[in-house]
Amino acid sequence: MSAKKSSSPSIPEGSEASAPSGQASEQEQEQKQLSQSCWALVWWRFKRSKAAIAGAVIVVLSYFMGALFAEFFSPYLVNQQSEYVEARPQWPHFIDEEGNFHLRPFVYGLEETIDEELFKRTFEIDKTKQYPLYFFVRAAPYKLLGVIPMDIHLFGTDPNDPEAHAYIFGTDGLGRDVLSRIIYGARLSLVLGLAGQALTLIFGATLGAISGYYGGGVDMLIMRTTEFLNAFPREPILMALAAIIPDSWNPMWIYFGLTILLAFVYWGGLARQVRGLVLSIREREFVLAAQSFGASDRRLLFRHLIPNTMSHIIVIATTMVPAMIQSETFLGFLGLGLRPPLTSWGILMNEVSNVRAIRFHPWLLLPVPFILISLLGFNLMGDGLRDAIDPYSR
Repeated sequence: MSAKKSSSPSIPEGSEASAPSGQASEQEQEQKQLSQSCWALVWWRFKRSKAAIAGAVIVVLSYFMGALFAEFFSPYLVNQQSEYVEARPQWPHFIDEEGNFHLRPFVYGLEETIDEELFKRTFEIDKTKQYPLYFFVRAAPYKLLGVIPMDIHLFGTDPNDPEAHAYIFGTDGLGRDVLSRIIYGARLSLVLGLAGQALTLIFGATLGAISGYYGGGVDMLIMRTTEFLNAFPREPILMALAAIIPDSWNPMWIYFGLTILLAFVYWGGLARQVRGLVLSIREREFVLAAQSFGASDRRLLFRHLIPNTMSHIIVIATTMVPAMIQSETFLGFLGLGLRPPLTSWGILMNEVSNVRAIRFHPWLLLPVPFILISLLGFNLMGDGLRDAIDPYSR
C-alpha cells in the first residue's frame, strides 16, 4: 500500500508570503524600538518629522554662520565703509548682456549718477563693468572666534583689483555692506536669545521647583510674583524696563543688561509649569525612597525633581528662544534695545524705521526674511520636540 501524499503544498526555503514578512519586519522594528532608552526613542520620533529636522538645520546653520563664523561668511567687515552710499544690490549673474554663459558668477559695477529731481547722488548698475566672484578670497583681516588671525572670506571679488566690489544686498547710509551686517547682526541677536533663555531656565526651573516642593508661604510668594508679572502686557513692560537702561553705559553693559531684563520678564511662565510638574513628581516612590534614606532638600531638588522635568524644560526653552529674539528685534526697532556701534537685527530694523528708507532704499528691509526664517526654524524644531519628548504616548 502506497504512502499517502500530503495535500498541502511545500513552501520553498526563504519564500514566505509577503504579508507575514511585512508583519515580521514591523514587529522587529517595534521590538528594537522598545529595547532602546528613553532619549533614543525621543530622537527616533524627532527624526521622523521632516519639518522638525528642517527647523533644526536652520537653527544650526544660523548659529554656525552668524554666531560662530560671521567674519568668514561675510564678504566685508561689519563697519567697513565705502564710497558707494545707499547703493542698490548687485545681484550675481551667470549670463551677460550678450547672452554668453559664464561658469563663474559675476556682478555688474556701479555708476554714480545725480538725480536732478531729488537733488541726491545715486548709484545705478553699470553693465559695461563685470566683476567675477571668487571663493576663499583674501580681504580685510579679522580674528576668527576672536583669537585666530585670518584674512580669508568665503567669497568676494578679485583682491588684486582695487576697483572691484560686490555688494550683493546693497549698502546702507554709510556705505556699509548690508549682507555683512545681517550676518554680523545674527551673532548678537541669536546669542542674546540663547543667553537670556539660559538665565530664564536657571531662575524659572529653580524657583518653580522650590515652589512646588515646599508649598505654603514660599509657594504663595513665588506664584503671586509670577502673576504680578503676567498681569502686565509683555511688550509695554519690556519697553518700560528697557528705557531705564542708561545710554551712557558701555555697549556691552547694555547687552548684558538687556539679557537680564529679558530673563526677568520671561521666567514666570517657566516657573509655573515646572511647579506643576514638581507637584506631581514629589509624591512618587523614588522621591519618597530618597527622603527615607535621609537625602537633603537640595539633593532632592537638583538630583531628582528638576532632572525629571528636564524633558519638558527643553521643549519650553526651544519655544521661548524665538520669543526673546523677537523681543530684542522689537526693542531695537523702537531704539530701546542695543545701541551702535553694536550690530544686531534690531539695530538694522531701526535703520529702516522711517518712510524715506522704505520708499527709496527697500533693500534695507532684507534683514526681515532672515529674521522670519530663523524664528520659523526654532518653531519647527520646538514643535518636533514637543511631539517627540514623550515617546510612550502612543
